[in-house]
Amino acid sequence: MSEPSMQDVFDLYQRKVALLSSAQKEKLMAVYDEGMSPFVMGCAILRARQEQRLSRARGRDKHISFNYIYRIMQDWLNHGITTEERFLAYWEAVNEDGKRQEGTAGGVQAKEKIRREDFTYEEPRQDKSLFSFLDE
Repeated sequence: MSEPSMQDVFDLYQRKVALLSSAQKEKLMAVYDEGMSPFVMGCAILRARQEQRLSRARGRDKHISFNYIYRIMQDWLNHGITTEERFLAYWEAVNEDGKRQEGTAGGVQAKEKIRREDFTYEEPRQDKSLFSFLDE
């Protein structure tokens, strides 16, 4: 599998969150220019979605916005989480903390490791229904 590109990040965001404006794309490009790989940027998007799912499972509706995801990326930049290797080390530590805190409200649980394939853009299947995007 080839390295993800910025187009993959844009496509992932639009598939999982909402449409991107040109200003938002520029902000993502700025994060890329600061050294964050597209893989890690995709992981930030998926991390926000995971928080949203966990929040909904607890009965609270959490809205995720571009600014929320952008702040995750900025935080990761500040902590040096910019490459796949550094992200995987961070994610392993987060999961270890989650296992130690199991049973508490603060525990973070992951079903499985985040992989590159999880956020690589795939062409949507052609569906004859008028609102196929609602099926996702």
